[in-house]
Amino acid sequence: MPSNSPRSELLGLQEPRVRTLPLSRVDSLIDDVLDICDLGAIQCDPWQEGALEAIASVDAFGQWAATEFGVLVSRQQGKGNILLPYELAHLYLWPRDDGAPKLIGHTAHEAATAREAFRRARRAILASPILRAELVGGGKQTAQGVTGISTGNGNWSIELKNGNRLVFFTRTGSAGVGISFDVLIVDEAQHSPLSILEALLPASDASPNLQVLFTGTVPKEDQDGEYFEGIRDRGRAGGQERTGWIEHTPVGSDDPDTAAKIDLGSPQTWREANPGLGIRLALKTVQDAWDRMGQTNPEAFARQRCSIWPSRRAAEVEKLSDLDLDAWKHQADADAAVRGDGVVLSLALGRGGGYATICKAVRFDSDSIAVEHHKTKEGTIWVAGDLKLLKKELGNALVVLDPKNAAAVISSLDQAGIKYLAMNLDEIAAAHTLFIEYVNAGMVPHRDQPEVTKSLELATTRNIGRAGVTWEQSDPTKPVSMAQGVTWALWGVLKSEASPKKKTLPPPAPRVVTTGRSAPRGDNLRTIQF
Repeated sequence: MPSNSPRSELLGLQEPRVRTLPLSRVDSLIDDVLDICDLGAIQCDPWQEGALEAIASVDAFGQWAATEFGVLVSRQQGKGNILLPYELAHLYLWPRDDGAPKLIGHTAHEAATAREAFRRARRAILASPILRAELVGGGKQTAQGVTGISTGNGNWSIELKNGNRLVFFTRTGSAGVGISFDVLIVDEAQHSPLSILEALLPASDASPNLQVLFTGTVPKEDQDGEYFEGIRDRGRAGGQERTGWIEHTPVGSDDPDTAAKIDLGSPQTWREANPGLGIRLALKTVQDAWDRMGQTNPEAFARQRCSIWPSRRAAEVEKLSDLDLDAWKHQADADAAVRGDGVVLSLALGRGGGYATICKAVRFDSDSIAVEHHKTKEGTIWVAGDLKLLKKELGNALVVLDPKNAAAVISSLDQAGIKYLAMNLDEIAAAHTLFIEYVNAGMVPHRDQPEVTKSLELATTRNIGRAGVTWEQSDPTKPVSMAQGVTWALWGVLKSEASPKKKTLPPPAPRVVTTGRSAPRGDNLRTIQF
C-alpha cells in the first residue's frame, strides 16, 4: 500500500482497555440508538457504538442498569458522537413511563463547550425532516428563529411537541440548580468540584428512571476532578450494581508503578489511548505534539494525549480523621433509607453561605442509627421552605444545627416558625466523637451515596476550644457540609432519645352543672370552666 494512503496510518484501538458493566444489566437498547443515528445522519465509529451499547444497558425491569456511567477518553476522539445520539434517543425515543414530559440536561464546564454541543444537536435535528417535524410548531422558521429551539440569553434548549426538552448549560453559578432532570449529561467531567456537583446532582434524584452520564479527560491537579475520580475508582474496581465505566488508556496506566514506565513516544501507546487515531485524529498530529512536549512537558502529554491516570496508592491516601472509611463503606445498605417515626433533620451551611445541606437520621434498630443525605443546593433562600415541608411530612421532626454555622438562615427559620435545637460547642464535639465511634463499630447503616463518602474522606478536623474537635475542610475546595450533616443528625437521634418525655396531664373531669346547683353560688353557665 502506498505510504501516502490514509489507511497506511496507525488506527486507534476500538476496544477500550477497561469496560465495566453494571451487575444489573440484562440487555441494551442499542438498536434504538442506531435508529436515531440513521435519522440524524450520525456516523459512529466502532468504539463510539460500543460505548453507546454499554450506556444503554437496561435491567430486568426495563430501567437503566447504570444510574451513573463514566467514559474516559482523550480529546479530539469524537465523543460528541456518543453524547448526541444518546441525547436524541432520550428526547425522541425513550419517554417517561408516566407520560410526563422528559427533561434532559447537558452541562459542561465551559460555555463554549455547551454551546457547541447545542449547535450539533440543532444541526442534526434541522437536517432531518422527521426529527424537525416533532419540534414545537413543527420547527418552522419565524422572525424569532426556529420554533421549538431557544437560543436567547444563553438559554440553549430544544423542545418537542410532547413537552420533552433538551437543555444545555454551564456548571458555573446556579445554572441548572432547582430543576428536576430525568437524565443528566456531565461533560468535561474532569472539572467536577464537589461544591458544584453536590448542588447539581440532587436535581436528578426525583427521576423515576435515573441516569447520569459523565464524559471527560484526565484532570489536572488543580481541576477538582474528585467526583470523576470516584466514578473511575468504582468503575475500575468492578462489581458495582449500578455503575458503568469505560476508559481508553494504555496497558498498565492505572498502576502507579507500571504507569511510570510507559513509553510515551511509542505509537502503540498512542493507539491504545486514542481510538480516533487515523480516523478523526491524524498520526502526524500526535507525533508533532510528542516532538514539542516530549522533552519539555512529558507529564502534560501523558495526561492530555495518552490518558494516563494511575490510581492512588493505598499508602498515599492521607488519613485526615479517626473515621474508619472502610467500616463506613461496608455499612452501605440499600434498605437503610431514613423514614418513619423519629426522624431527625440536620442543617449545615457551606462556608460563606454559598450552599446548604440537609441530612436525616433515624433509629434503624436497637443498636444502629441510619443516616442519609437529603439535599444540597446552592444558596440558602430555599432552606426555610424545605425544612418546613420536611417537618410537616415527617411529623414535626426535630431539627438540629450549629447556630454559628447556620447564622445566615437563623432569622428566616424563626420567621417561618421552625423550631430547632441549637448545639453548643460541647455538643458539637460530642456529636463528632459519637459519630466516629458508631461508624467504626459498624452501627451506622446508610444508602450508598458516593457524595457523602467523598465528603467524609476529604474532611479533616479542627479543635473547638476545650470541648474537643469537629469536622473541617482539608482545603477550601473540599466542602464538608455532608460530613457535618450526617454527624449532627445522628447526634440528634441520640439526644432526642435521651431527653425525658414531657408528661401530659390528663384533662380535668367534666363537671355537670344544673341550674339548681349553680344558682346559690352565682355561677354563670356561659362562663363556667370545663
